[in-house]
Amino acid sequence: MSYLFTVLVGVAAGILGAILGVGGAVVMLPATEYLLNLSTANAIGTTLFAVMFTALSGAWGHFRQGNVNLSWGLRVGLGGLVGIILGSYLFKEYFSSREQVLTIMLAILFGFMAVRMARDTWREFKNDNQGHHQSQFKAPLWTMPLIGLVVGCLTGILGLGGGFLIVPAMIWLYGAAPYLAVGTTLLSILPITAVGAFAKLSQGFVELPIALLMGLGTLIGVQLGVPITRFIKPVIFKGMFTLLFIVLTFSYLLRSLA
Repeated sequence: MSYLFTVLVGVAAGILGAILGVGGAVVMLPATEYLLNLSTANAIGTTLFAVMFTALSGAWGHFRQGNVNLSWGLRVGLGGLVGIILGSYLFKEYFSSREQVLTIMLAILFGFMAVRMARDTWREFKNDNQGHHQSQFKAPLWTMPLIGLVVGCLTGILGLGGGFLIVPAMIWLYGAAPYLAVGTTLLSILPITAVGAFAKLSQGFVELPIALLMGLGTLIGVQLGVPITRFIKPVIFKGMFTLLFIVLTFSYLLRSLA
């Protein structure tokens, strides 16, 4: 049953990743830590390894649907490679032995995600679900590797793929349509998560059987989620995950104080 549960966690993460353009770590990280009883450091490494499969499957699925801007994805991805190397080094040398610090950082990150997703949910609901607001401001494309650098560093430290940062950046800073932002983001996090996954594996922070089972689940989930990306109204999912992120924020805060 634990094997089946692990696969189902991956399926749920893959569906979420395909629809919202995130790697699915927001589902897998707390599941591995709270339900599978991994340490915070091992939960981060194991989750990042599984996210690699989400990114691979999601990027390929969206590419076939025509939802990927290759140039943009490569720009962000190249910057992310530098960031993931830096973040993985910092994780190994400093953060992996400081579980309380990691817990506080995760609480802050989930809190940020809760606020951002709640704001997006309210905006879409208020606008009769007409989609994301696209900024009239267009940032220069040379800034994309800088976004990748920041996301890569955070990924190396916290194991979250960074899609929750890249998707809104694609929409607000570069004017991408939501479905294009999702597909391009999954492509951009592929090299970031791949390098980070094998870095965590070599550092001994990956429970490989769990990571592979979740990865298998994400392959299934992503292929279920990709075809409906252009048609589904993400506001429903965003509302649900806003509540989840609020719960996770307080859960990690309480753990950091224990």
